[in-house]
Amino acid sequence: MSLRDRKNALEAQGFDPKKDKINGYEGLPAGKYHMLTEAISPSKFGQLSVRAQVIEGEHSGQNEFINVSLDETKRNGEPLPDFIIDRNIKTIASLAAVLGVALSDEAWDDIQEMADEFQKGEGKQFNMDLKLKENRNNPAYPYKTYEFEEVVEDPYEQTTPDVTEEELPFGNTPKEDTPQAPLDENGERPF
Repeated sequence: MSLRDRKNALEAQGFDPKKDKINGYEGLPAGKYHMLTEAISPSKFGQLSVRAQVIEGEHSGQNEFINVSLDETKRNGEPLPDFIIDRNIKTIASLAAVLGVALSDEAWDDIQEMADEFQKGEGKQFNMDLKLKENRNNPAYPYKTYEFEEVVEDPYEQTTPDVTEEELPFGNTPKEDTPQAPLDENGERPF
């Protein structure tokens, strides 16, 4: 897409350069999404960072960045409320469960260890229910809450069917009781 095409697409979406802010939340709207986990790593802020892509529907191809902190204190050193810490632990545990990742006890003490163990979930699919809540301090960036569900059957997984020798159209070996062509004088069959 050329720059002109991109500019025209922004204008078609209703961007008004005289009134609209340049930077703002352009993430996924609230809703349910079928996701594919692309990358899992620790962020430079000490959070577990999960990049996942929507693989079905209107927002297919759009990324969601799920960043979950395990800090127990605010930047100013005050303790975080228990409900926030508990919610973050539940978010991580739920995502690990739907991706089939078993986190060790050591992973809960070290964000790098957690990210390393979580990488087993890269390339796996899950369903995500994203909810947005107003952030009064920074309205351009709403608070996000997630619920995750396991994808029971992967619609894109290719499986090889079980085929027996008898079902093969060519190259099946004859059974012992199958009549054979007669042998010629050299002891060979004519074909």
